[in-house]
Amino acid sequence: MELEKAISAVQYALEMEKEGVRFYGEKADEATTPSVKDLFTGLKRMEENHVDYLSKVLGHLKDENTFLDEMPPEETPFERLKAEESEFNFGEIAALRMAMLLEHDFAQFYKKAAEHTDDDIGKQIYLKLAKWEEEHEAAIRNELDNLMKEHWYDMGFSPLL
Repeated sequence: MELEKAISAVQYALEMEKEGVRFYGEKADEATTPSVKDLFTGLKRMEENHVDYLSKVLGHLKDENTFLDEMPPEETPFERLKAEESEFNFGEIAALRMAMLLEHDFAQFYKKAAEHTDDDIGKQIYLKLAKWEEEHEAAIRNELDNLMKEHWYDMGFSPLL
């Protein structure tokens, strides 16, 4: 991947991550279900870490004309809190679905960037970021599935899966 393309890809990724910070912060503030609030707060914190890391990568690309030879720090896996009694919140379900799509799109972007770089370090960085985003998507899907199942149970039925 040429230097200009690498810089452009990282700048785009940085803007995507900043949008993630904004989105998750907004949704955490709006959430009324504690497990959803905690999930969005955790995602916001992780996206902030992505912004910090990508800012370093971008600075290094611009200053040194090469990818930063430092992998992103490890992330702590999500743990779901014990289910709590709460009203079923369709707005939170919609926000979780949007978040899932956001993370899916982030992962796909990083995979494409990895495919289009000849730089081994750049490829490793992109693939690590893609893995993170896939883990975020899985955590969101898990929370969404759990909330839906709780709602179905509360209504006295469960659709056949």
